[in-house]
Amino acid sequence: MEALYAKLYNKYDALKKKRISELDEINKDQELKFLNYVTAAEELIQHLKVENDKLQEQVSELRNQVASIRSTKDNECAQYQKLLMEENQKSEMLSKEVERLQKLQEQLFSSSKNYANENMQHNMLETPQVTPGEVISDSIRTRRKRSREDGTQMEGVTAPGHLDDLLLRESAQDPSRETLSIVDLENEQQPECCKRTVCRSANGVMNDGSYATCRFQDLIECLLGMKFSSVNKTEGICISAQHQSSGYAFNLTWIKKGGGEEPELLYQVSTLGTFERVAPEWMRSVLMFSTSMCPIFFERVARVIKMHH
Repeated sequence: MEALYAKLYNKYDALKKKRISELDEINKDQELKFLNYVTAAEELIQHLKVENDKLQEQVSELRNQVASIRSTKDNECAQYQKLLMEENQKSEMLSKEVERLQKLQEQLFSSSKNYANENMQHNMLETPQVTPGEVISDSIRTRRKRSREDGTQMEGVTAPGHLDDLLLRESAQDPSRETLSIVDLENEQQPECCKRTVCRSANGVMNDGSYATCRFQDLIECLLGMKFSSVNKTEGICISAQHQSSGYAFNLTWIKKGGGEEPELLYQVSTLGTFERVAPEWMRSVLMFSTSMCPIFFERVARVIKMHH
């Protein structure tokens, strides 16, 4: 029996050792896998920490950029609000000025109409005959009076009184030279860059050449980007302006006022050209404004041209 027990014990002990060795191998494999998992997890955690730090830095930079942009936009908004208030004030002032000038224009037109009616009635009652010599004499006397009041003389040009006497004697001797004398007198009073050529043909007919290039006019055209020309009318000097690329054109009539008051300009549009559909209402209307409002007027014209052309 003891031999049988010993044999069973040995067999049990061998099976036990075999089972323990198998479990040890399984535990070693599991431990190795666990260590690999721990190492991979640590590497992943470290990588995620680095990525998190980078993302936090980016978030911080974006917050700083947002704060800077917000501050800039707030400053721009404040500036725009200030500009808007200034533009509203200018528009209000311009509207008041336009309203005042429209009333003044209505009064001026009504008075001009009444004056024209009175002149027509007076001419119907009495039509005096005036000779060309008398017209020349009156115009020269008027110019002499103005030259004495202004007290201005040009160097190298004959004195106005002596020139007037010469013109009177020449016009009395040769009536065909009356018109030429007036043109010569006006030409002498022009700057050198604005004088025109006046000559007489063999049959005594006056030939008036075109004006030379005026540097002042060229300078104004370069500054404003428009072509200008002037025409003398009964109500005053009329300045015609044209924007060639768009076809927009208008007239400015210089209206002098008595009593030392500031002159005024009468705006009348000739054609809107390509601005027909986009032109504001004031560009289509007839306006009258003082000369002090000229910078604002041309600024608004330039703004419309720049915006729509």
